[in-house]
Amino acid sequence: MRDRLTGLSAVGALVIALALPGTAVAAAPKIVDQFHDHFTDTFANEICGVEGTSRITLTENFTLYDDDTFADQHSYRETFTADDGRSVVISNAGLVRGDGGVVDEDAGTISFTTTYIGLPEKIRSATGAIQTRDAGRITIVSTFDLETGEFLGSEITQNGPHPEADADFELFCDAFEAALG
Repeated sequence: MRDRLTGLSAVGALVIALALPGTAVAAAPKIVDQFHDHFTDTFANEICGVEGTSRITLTENFTLYDDDTFADQHSYRETFTADDGRSVVISNAGLVRGDGGVVDEDAGTISFTTTYIGLPEKIRSATGAIQTRDAGRITIVSTFDLETGEFLGSEITQNGPHPEADADFELFCDAFEAALG
């Protein structure tokens, strides 16, 4: 009897295993557009009321899918040098995934979900002293009025340290100024 049950369990597991891959493959979105970009630029800039020059380097691999979702694998580094010679390094890197919005007709809203995985923000002095560092995963669902486009609010979920998000995205200038010294 035991051998018969083991045999039936094995057959059941095989049937389930064969059925699942076909379902997963059929649901995969197709790529609509892709681009790769890499550039470095230097320009006059003002950050948090401080005049200076920014030198940025960006590498980006962006993919848009037929279900209106996107994936953006990127790396960004900006070195800001104030007119008086003090410097700050601002960087981020990782994967950003988002959707084309979900409409709730009963509520009259549209919500966009964006997930950042990796290093959404790091601000450090030119000597390396880190002032703030967000890392891990953070998902932001932003909701807008479907008719007027008015921003109604957002919901944030996170794993990992996210001091910028914890400070309601008000930490940037404080961290920037601290990094300038």
